[in-house]
Amino acid sequence: MTIADIKALYEEYTAEAEKVERESKPADGLFGMGRKPSDDPCHDRFSDKLEAMLKEYADGDPDPAEVYEVLEYIYSAPAEHKEPLSVYWLMNAVQGFTSELVQKLEKADAERLYVMYRKEYPRWKRLPVQKKIFSELDRLRKK
Repeated sequence: MTIADIKALYEEYTAEAEKVERESKPADGLFGMGRKPSDDPCHDRFSDKLEAMLKEYADGDPDPAEVYEVLEYIYSAPAEHKEPLSVYWLMNAVQGFTSELVQKLEKADAERLYVMYRKEYPRWKRLPVQKKIFSELDRLRKK
């Protein structure tokens, strides 16, 4: 797996999710009628594929510089994809799959990601998964 594979997965997912949003009707999901765009299986496919890719990558012997690139991309992706909301929230949630990779960072890279993460995700906006990632980055940078 490479950073290009991760980017391709994200691009494929956003294109598919945007298509689902465009093709949905305004009343889809109301009163239990039809399916909401956020219920589309493309979201689960993306999440499952990303989790498997990151697990396989972490189980190998990844280059710390490439680990930094992958994490930086995953952590900055939600800011670039604020619409549709289902994509934005899932891109935030899947950050939890990066815990194993964070452990493979070098101290300087952990510091760089910590600074970026703190700026991108202010304390009052952090989701529980982001609080966990933030504290892992903080711990690693202090080693």
